[in-house]
Amino acid sequence: MVPEEPALDVTGDETRAQDLATELRAVQARLEAALAEAASLKVLLAVRTHQHDQTWQARQRLAAECDAAGAQVAALAAEREAAASRAAEAVAEADERAEAVRTVLGAVLASIGARALDRRRFQDLIARAGREAPDHGPGAARHAVLLTEARRVLGIPSQGS
Repeated sequence: MVPEEPALDVTGDETRAQDLATELRAVQARLEAALAEAASLKVLLAVRTHQHDQTWQARQRLAAECDAAGAQVAALAAEREAAASRAAEAVAEADERAEAVRTVLGAVLASIGARALDRRRFQDLIARAGREAPDHGPGAARHAVLLTEARRVLGIPSQGS
């Protein structure tokens, strides 16, 4: 005869304890996995935060450089504007001087008679041109040219000599 095996009598509480132990091991495994994931997320967050900080700092530097470059561009534009204004004034003054020389030549031509220059008529024409010349702005340069060139035509030494 074969000896009978003792019958295992597992009660409901023992089964429940075994199930709970199995569930506990599964929960511990999931907890360890969650902790590992949390640790990797912390590392990722630290890396992303560092990258964000570097990007923000680079943006701040670029903004400062752009502001400085904008200021330089504005200064250069103002300088160019001032130079253009000075050049326009110089051109206008040169045009007025040329007009004054044409006025003197016109007065000479209008004052030449059959034999010689009518000095009185020439002086009257130059005096009228001087009264018509503006006192301000680029046109004021006409006065000096009219005086200098009229003296030259009349043979009067210049005031500086």
